[in-house]
Amino acid sequence: MVPRKNHFPAVMRSTAALSAAATAGLAWYHTLQPQGWVLALAITCGTVCYHFTMRLLAGAVVPLFAGSFHPDQRWFRQHSWEPRLYAALKIKSLKRGIPTYDPKQFDLTVTPLPQVVRNMCCAEVVHEVIIVFSFLPLAFAIPFGEFPVFLITSLLAAGFDSIFVIAQRFNRPRLVKILKKKEANAP
Repeated sequence: MVPRKNHFPAVMRSTAALSAAATAGLAWYHTLQPQGWVLALAITCGTVCYHFTMRLLAGAVVPLFAGSFHPDQRWFRQHSWEPRLYAALKIKSLKRGIPTYDPKQFDLTVTPLPQVVRNMCCAEVVHEVIIVFSFLPLAFAIPFGEFPVFLITSLLAAGFDSIFVIAQRFNRPRLVKILKKKEANAP
């Protein structure tokens, strides 16, 4: 079976570039024809550009610190209430539709189990950082106005990335259990 090509990275980079170009074009047009809808559209495109660029940067920077991430650290341990939450959210059936930036990082046929578990810790932190930075654009509502545009895009972005955090926290304990069993049985 031929593996499917992953277009997700190209879509992310293209969206960042196109939204940057749209922001510049709309901002220029707004200087010629100052209209509220043009400003709102420029702000929306700028916010989209920020969110996609910030995701790409977080995905590039956080892995530089991945050596310090370990599934036994308190931060990565699942809380007693989490399994009930994941069952209520029906994460087991939803997780198949979640896109992955680099599927090889989580593919046990390509990547060794200990590395997959570390990659899951890293991916969780990447998305947690993104959630925090999703609210930074709210500061731009002060000079530009259009607070609802900033709030809606920030909430949608944070909500979207919380799905990835939940998926990592749902999947990792099972793999950690398998890893510990393998380590215990190793000669």
